[in-house]
Amino acid sequence: MTKARNALIALAALLVLGLVAAGPAAAKDRNHDRIPDRWEKRHHLSLKVNQARRDQDRDHLNNRGEFRTGGDPRDADTDDDGIEDGDENAGVISAFDGTTLTIDLAGGGSITGTVDDSTEVKCGRECDHDGDDSGPSDETDSRRDHGGDDPADEDESESDDDSDSEGGDCSAADLAAGVAVHEAEIRVSGGGAVFEEIELAK
Repeated sequence: MTKARNALIALAALLVLGLVAAGPAAAKDRNHDRIPDRWEKRHHLSLKVNQARRDQDRDHLNNRGEFRTGGDPRDADTDDDGIEDGDENAGVISAFDGTTLTIDLAGGGSITGTVDDSTEVKCGRECDHDGDDSGPSDETDSRRDHGGDDPADEDESESDDDSDSEGGDCSAADLAAGVAVHEAEIRVSGGGAVFEEIELAK
């Protein structure tokens, strides 16, 4: 009886050790499209058919890209800023060590290059959006004040443009894993790949 009890205790101990060694289970992905089932369920996507390349909201960003950038695959403009998701999400920063930057592209794959003193980093989406908003208001103001205050209006619009062109308050310090990238330009030469401009979707 004692031997049987000891054997059961030993077996239980082995099972516990086995569970600990196995660690946490990976996220389920029944259709093998590299998108977790939980995310697909939340957005009412099929778990039987590969969803990675599908684009239900027709915003030119496939479902894999929506998942990687935190978008909604059934809303063409997830953040309601007037710009479709496919036009403002190049990808997401996956690594940056102060010199080498890697961006996981929304459509798949990744790109790696160097960030140096010549690299321009700015808040791309906010600048573009502010610029779009300021354009019509300047036109309507100039039509209303067609009389004598045009020079003053021009000075004000120039100062507004200057504040926008400074790229908000984004800098190389904002380059961190998980940050969404609106657009990036990279130069490839004999010395390697160097990012010339990076617009963060902040």
